[in-house]
Amino acid sequence: MRVPAALARARDALPAPLLEVLGRLGQAGHRSWIVGGAVRDLLLHRPRAAVDFDLATPATPQQVMALFRKVVPTGVEHGTVTVVTGGFAIEVTTFRGEGRYLDGRRPESVTFLTDLEADLGRRDFTMNALAWDPLAGDFRDPHGGRADMARRVVRAVGDAAERFAEDGLRPMRAVRFAAQLGYGLAPATRQAIPGALPVVARVAVERLSDELGRLVVAHDAPRAIGLMRSTGLLEVVLPALAALPRSVQDHAARVLGAVPTDPALRFAALLHPLGADAAGALLLALRQPRRVADEAAALVRGHACRLGARGPVLPPSLPEVRRWLSRSGPDRAEALVALAEAEASASAPRSRRAARLEVKELQERLSQIQRDAPPLSAQDLALDGRAAMEALGTGPGPHVGEALRHLLERVLEDPSLNQRAALEAELRRWWADRARQT
Repeated sequence: MRVPAALARARDALPAPLLEVLGRLGQAGHRSWIVGGAVRDLLLHRPRAAVDFDLATPATPQQVMALFRKVVPTGVEHGTVTVVTGGFAIEVTTFRGEGRYLDGRRPESVTFLTDLEADLGRRDFTMNALAWDPLAGDFRDPHGGRADMARRVVRAVGDAAERFAEDGLRPMRAVRFAAQLGYGLAPATRQAIPGALPVVARVAVERLSDELGRLVVAHDAPRAIGLMRSTGLLEVVLPALAALPRSVQDHAARVLGAVPTDPALRFAALLHPLGADAAGALLLALRQPRRVADEAAALVRGHACRLGARGPVLPPSLPEVRRWLSRSGPDRAEALVALAEAEASASAPRSRRAARLEVKELQERLSQIQRDAPPLSAQDLALDGRAAMEALGTGPGPHVGEALRHLLERVLEDPSLNQRAALEAELRRWWADRARQT
């Protein structure tokens, strides 16, 4: 088949080690191909990491290992080895057919083949069942992947129900691709998802979570959440969110689409109706990185501090803004403003203008705080724990932390108090009041 212009132009930019591996395999009588997502992305002019190219070959793993000096047997039983050359690690997989899938995750057997099109026929979606031989200038598309890409649809290879029964991750991959590419699902592919939900439920949580993590940072993530809901995937993958009213889910999806694509911020936007503790626990249960789960929970907590029953409500004074920022963490100010802006844009039309004005006021107050650089944490106080003990004439104990928290509260109210003499005087007054109360 004639090579598409996008691939012909990409030929000279391919990594030399990749062409070297293809050339050596070809010279040994094993004509090999670049396959799958790399071909798809080159056709779409999407950036692709230089090392992220998969090769398919009629050579067996043993034949591949005999041809190259350094080969890592990453998955020999499934036909996959990794050739290390020229600073690149290139995955090479033998053409293969697969036996029955007994657990919805992996085939009970793998058969090595010599036919490229039989290998492409086992793949998930037509846009991934593509092959390109850049050395011979040949392109293969036996399932109409380019036509589906032109129609902007994700379509399963062959019978969608069979493909999804083979691997329960494929329904999530379908929705994730739709989110990343702005595609729709072909009718038969979409209709096959509900029947595959029991197979999806058996997939390892780490694999589902990986797909979800890619989905939430995608450009069209809000529509993908709608696809998950309409096909039943949301109830399997995010049951806590699926249990909320439809209007709340729709609102969360709109907020999701209106924030930058940082993973923690995106998860915070999507899960903020659950509350901080539930959102953090859900992300940990999904085996998302601890850093992402903790940061998302912190953002939800900070966001909730400034929400009223009907939407965004600003803290009533500059001291309250300082307290809010102190509790949330100054480093989160930009992300929290992004959440506030997204919340405002997702508000009901009748309240959207007022919400946006409130966010503008918040930004102005935060700008003033940034200019003034007031103390926002105990570490910013003009005296530390040792100085507090000296002023009180005491040794260490829980009262020291209590004293610093009291001083911070006073300084958040009035930053001009952040001078050692003033803080010592306030500390002694507080200590005397404390003694009288006890």
